[in-house]
Amino acid sequence: MRRKCSIIFCISLIFATCTNSENLENDPIAKHPDCKKDVQVLQNMCEIRDEDLGNNWAILDCIDSLPADKQISESCDNHVWKFKLEVTKQDVFLDQAKEICGDDVKVCSEEENSEPGHFLACLVEKKHETKSLQCGKFLSQVENIIFSDYRIISTFMSACDKDISKLKCGKTRKSPDAHHSQGGTIQCLSENMEEVEASCKKEILTIAELQADDYHLDRALYLACKNDREEFCPRVQPGDGRVYKCLMKNKMSVSQTCQEQLVRRQQLISQDFKVDGGLVKACKEEIKHFSCRKGVDKDGKQTVKLAQILLCLEGKVRDGEDMGGKEIGGVCINEMREIRRELMEDYSISPELVANCAAEIEHFCAATKTQRNGKTIHCLMKAAMDQSAENQKLAVNSAKSSFSKGCESALDQLVRETQVLSDWQADPVLEDACDEVVAAACDPKQGSDAVMSCLMEQLSKGSDRMTTQCSEVLMQVHYFLAREILIDEHLYKSCNKDAVKVCNGAPNWHQTEKDPRNQLVFPCLVRNLYADDYGEDDEDTDGKKNDENEPKLSEECTQEVERTLRQRAMSVQLHPEIEEDCRNFLHTFCTTHTKPGEELGCLQENFKSLEGDCQKTVSKYTRIEAKNPFLHPIISKACSNLIERKCGLEAKAQDGSGVMECLVRHKMEHALGSKGAMNTKCRTVVEQWQILTLQDWRFSFKFKEACKDDIREHCTEPRPKKKQDVIECLVLAVASDTAEEEKHRIKKACRAELKFELLQKHSNVKLDPVLEEACGADIEKFCEKEIGEDGGLECLKSKGHDNLSRKCKKVLFQEEKEEAEDNDIDFALMRGCKREIKEHCADEDAKNVLQCLKDFSDDSNFDLKCLKVIGKRIIQHAKDYRLNPSLADSCKRDIPKFCGDVLNKINKGDEDFYEGHVIACLKQKAIQKHSKLSDQCRKEIMNTLSDSAKIVDADPVLEQNCPNSLAICRNKPNVDTGMKINECLKEMFEKKTLVDGELCNKHLAQIIEGTGADIHADPVLHNACAVDLRKFCRDVPQGEGRMFGCLVSVSREEKFSLEPECKTVLTKRIEMYDLAVKVAPLESAQELIQSVMKSPHRNYLVSTGMMFLGMVFVFGLCFGRVTKRLRNEIKNR
Repeated sequence: MRRKCSIIFCISLIFATCTNSENLENDPIAKHPDCKKDVQVLQNMCEIRDEDLGNNWAILDCIDSLPADKQISESCDNHVWKFKLEVTKQDVFLDQAKEICGDDVKVCSEEENSEPGHFLACLVEKKHETKSLQCGKFLSQVENIIFSDYRIISTFMSACDKDISKLKCGKTRKSPDAHHSQGGTIQCLSENMEEVEASCKKEILTIAELQADDYHLDRALYLACKNDREEFCPRVQPGDGRVYKCLMKNKMSVSQTCQEQLVRRQQLISQDFKVDGGLVKACKEEIKHFSCRKGVDKDGKQTVKLAQILLCLEGKVRDGEDMGGKEIGGVCINEMREIRRELMEDYSISPELVANCAAEIEHFCAATKTQRNGKTIHCLMKAAMDQSAENQKLAVNSAKSSFSKGCESALDQLVRETQVLSDWQADPVLEDACDEVVAAACDPKQGSDAVMSCLMEQLSKGSDRMTTQCSEVLMQVHYFLAREILIDEHLYKSCNKDAVKVCNGAPNWHQTEKDPRNQLVFPCLVRNLYADDYGEDDEDTDGKKNDENEPKLSEECTQEVERTLRQRAMSVQLHPEIEEDCRNFLHTFCTTHTKPGEELGCLQENFKSLEGDCQKTVSKYTRIEAKNPFLHPIISKACSNLIERKCGLEAKAQDGSGVMECLVRHKMEHALGSKGAMNTKCRTVVEQWQILTLQDWRFSFKFKEACKDDIREHCTEPRPKKKQDVIECLVLAVASDTAEEEKHRIKKACRAELKFELLQKHSNVKLDPVLEEACGADIEKFCEKEIGEDGGLECLKSKGHDNLSRKCKKVLFQEEKEEAEDNDIDFALMRGCKREIKEHCADEDAKNVLQCLKDFSDDSNFDLKCLKVIGKRIIQHAKDYRLNPSLADSCKRDIPKFCGDVLNKINKGDEDFYEGHVIACLKQKAIQKHSKLSDQCRKEIMNTLSDSAKIVDADPVLEQNCPNSLAICRNKPNVDTGMKINECLKEMFEKKTLVDGELCNKHLAQIIEGTGADIHADPVLHNACAVDLRKFCRDVPQGEGRMFGCLVSVSREEKFSLEPECKTVLTKRIEMYDLAVKVAPLESAQELIQSVMKSPHRNYLVSTGMMFLGMVFVFGLCFGRVTKRLRNEIKNR
């Protein structure tokens, strides 16, 4: 019977439809392409006759009667939806309803003149209020055909009609517990929000706002999460978004379908903050007070994105603003914290990421895109960072990166929104990776921002507590954080006053996105970090110092700018300013330098090749690093352990320049591989820094601070820039004052730093560009296997000057002369003899340190390494009297007087290297029985005789005259010291077996004659007769052979007896001496005459001699007769 009524009713409806809508009559659902296949199935299920297939109402009745597990196709469902919409909008059944229901239509009198479809929809909605049974039955039938809630959804339907058709989102079936008919349609549209037109999107968000307080109103979410709600949130009362918040907290644990709906909901929230009922309720007052919707929602009708609200509120929290004396509520802050974490957990809830990073996700992160734990976002961060590094390897104007700017900007935006820098727990990946590090090295009680700063400090120092996983994630986060410098809350608060005072920053200068001029504030703070470091000449046009005119930053701001730069250097591959100014040079020199800090280091290594703005920019950052090495990521990381162990005081005092000097001193004091030496990596980067500082004297901060005034005053024509030129200028000024014995013009602090710079220069060939250029080929030729830590410097010094190229030996001689005049800058001596200097020579003048060490070198516990260095210097100084300042000063009158012929002979040969000949000449004069040398000069020469007796190489003339004989002695077994080699040569002389000819014989004879002049010149005899000398000759003055003569006299006295060893050695020396005098007779009258005639003072000497003879003659004439008379008188008696 019901079936018959239904059919009759359908027929009447068809009639009614035909009379009102020709279009509907001519478009049977069964014949539409989208529904053909579905109707074939429906015909069997509902037993529809073939002749009824053209009856749309029969088809609709069948669809409505389908069980819940049966569904028609999406395309057919969409077509049926459009059919119902047309029927609803055209009021097809309104006339029949009025006729059948009569006065019952008055229940909707308010809709009588409303839009089409509203009146009939109202009647269907209020069918239970009608009194007529027939009316109620009719309206129940109509309810299955039209959208009964059309009054509610009409605006939505009008705005989204085109999008529904385009996306095939029309859904006709309504679940029993749904609150409106369009739940499925809205779900479909919200899943495709990026493709929906603005007017439709607004309507979807409006409906979502209505669902914010009660998740039941979100049909799709409610159905998908029904079981999860029972499992995870059974005791949570609905309302105020509590169930939704509970489900979000358990997002990673709920079912897949529920997760998908939660993500859909989060996507809606990101488009309209009001969809998040919890945020609206928790932060309502704050949003209103700070006008966070201002500028976007001027009339209160437009939607405002979640990002704007978050950035607004975060900015107010960062600025420390309150609401009329009332702080921002903790509930609001907690709500923001939860939202930030949600954003970092799932990339798909950020429309910008989904829209701009689709290709990157597929290309780089396909394996993680289904994971909702933040891994996809970090995968994108890593890809962006790696791609940036890769781009630096590409040539200019090369193919574009596969990582788009749009995706990078979306990641930037996300990092700004989530404020990871101030809340490290907002990032689940970061929290998971660094939890152990935080527990071991940081104090979470100090706040999340302090934890993040602590983590970066651990990373920059290369702390043992820092794990690989944590460091990788930190680098990914800070790659983006450091690109947006001003998101740092501490930096803004600490530098707000400085930004206004020093850099003319406007209010809210940290909001760079609102006013591009604000982007200039941070670079200004950097420029004024050490205000006196800037200006090409460190002075303005008036000649006044910059640091007297330029305001400096406050201490608090300085610390924050330094911290920001330090963390930025650790995490960003390239400073934006450097990238802009040095792009071409980077592609030329630095294609392989892609790790943090490496690109600046590469540019610094190639500083000489840089030009224009690039060189100025690199110079600026280098001067900043000179003040604070912690801003140099490679140094601070490579040397972190050493800084902590050896430079702790400077580090704690935040004395960056002190830390750098500490590192340099430690490197110089500890040889590579020795106990306490710095590791190879630290040593390498410190040495690279030392080399870099040669390019500009301002790169050495302590030197600059100590000497800038002296440089301005004394180094002006022209003012040098390279450090070596500045050092040369200051050294000349100091030397001039010392020579003139005047008050030093260079301040004491500057002289101390100058000495340290000279010490560095003498520690390595690489730190002496002039020497490196002059002697590069010689080092390669003679010292390839002896380069060592000093770059071959000591090897060069050990070679005879005549072996080196003229250019090299000239520059090397100046180096040697500097070290001889100031032993404090003799690097090898200072390091090799550090302990002995401290113990024996701490108070000695710089020029006397070597002599002091020689005086104590016979101590039994004297350091052997130091002894070896002293031996090298003795050999070195024996080559040229000018390398022995004490001898040169003591013999300055004797050398031209007695050795002028030697000087003239060498100078005539266009040569200014004496190779021991001048000293040999002085030795010859000193060993004469009645030496004409001054006492001081003779004393110095006797010391050189004593030195050469112990160290055979300290006699270069012996090396030249007796090479073959020396080779024979050196090849003999057990002849391994200088004294033994000397004894061997003396024995060969005695036996007349020397093989080098007359010059060698004569030189050995002079060496033996030296024993007669001073017994200290013969250490073998002196040691053998030490007891007898104290016993018999203690009152005999030294010099002129008196001690040797004393021993000879004692040996001839029968009543005295020498020690057996002394007697044996002395007997041999007497025999040798007699033989030596025969080979090289001591100076005769003829030799004296020749010497006088060759002397440049010969006229004076001849005149004086003639006067003396004349006086003798006159004396004889006057007194000779008297003596003769006296003798006669005595005889006559």
